Amino acid sequence: MAQPGFSIGVLAERTGVTPAVLRSWEHRFGFPVGERSSAGHRRFTDADVAQVRQVLDVRASGVGLRAAIDTVRARHDHADADSVHAVLARQFPQLAVRRLGRRTLLAASHAVEDEALARADRPLVLGSFQEGDRYAASQHRWEELTRTASWAAVVAEFDADLPSDPDARPARCSLPEGSPLRREWTVVTVSPSRAGLVSAWEVPAPAGADPVYEAVVSTDRSAAVAAARVLLGVARSAGASPPGEVDRVLDAPGQPSTAADADRVWLRALAHLEARA
Repeated sequence: MAQPGFSIGVLAERTGVTPAVLRSWEHRFGFPVGERSSAGHRRFTDADVAQVRQVLDVRASGVGLRAAIDTVRARHDHADADSVHAVLARQFPQLAVRRLGRRTLLAASHAVEDEALARADRPLVLGSFQEGDRYAASQHRWEELTRTASWAAVVAEFDADLPSDPDARPARCSLPEGSPLRREWTVVTVSPSRAGLVSAWEVPAPAGADPVYEAVVSTDRSAAVAAARVLLGVARSAGASPPGEVDRVLDAPGQPSTAADADRVWLRALAHLEARA
């Protein structure tokens, strides 16, 4: 029976790094990891391709090989978490959590998205939509967001009506079975000058009741970057290949958020709520 994954030769072809160099990296740094087949051969996946390419991108900025590999490992260790809301609760307990209905949460999400568009500085834009049909209702809006984004992706439980497509714009990435993100709603934008975040999980409710979410809305850059790394990890695991620019934006310190940033988002949210009243 054929073993899953592919050989180091295929990994070399897809990354432009020779098998000899990849074996040297593995011997010296334990990278790329891959998995051993039952026959003892090292097998690799799309995730290994993405990580090798990221090491090359980091090295192109003048970083040494060991530091580049450590940087990429740290990104993926951070991205192993598969719940944005849990990561925020653990790392940023100071962020206020409020119970919001769908209408208010939608207004806050659109406000964060609008602010990213208005700034026109090629933001990274990511979202989680629970189910594919919920994304389908916002697909046109997200296609517009993608036009001026450095990269955009959405994660959801996609199906045959709207299949996953990691190469689409925005990339459509399927959530793994049992992922907590299937209960979560996230919009996150990060650029060199601004960041915005909406993160919520759907509270269990009686059948037929209107959905209620425990939500965080913030312009805190560190929190937005942490949320973005979780969604990037999911997107990469689903086969998406974001450009190197994405990680450079997340790794850079950027400009800290200000009270004026938060004011603009909340005023936009109020305008959306008023328009729907």
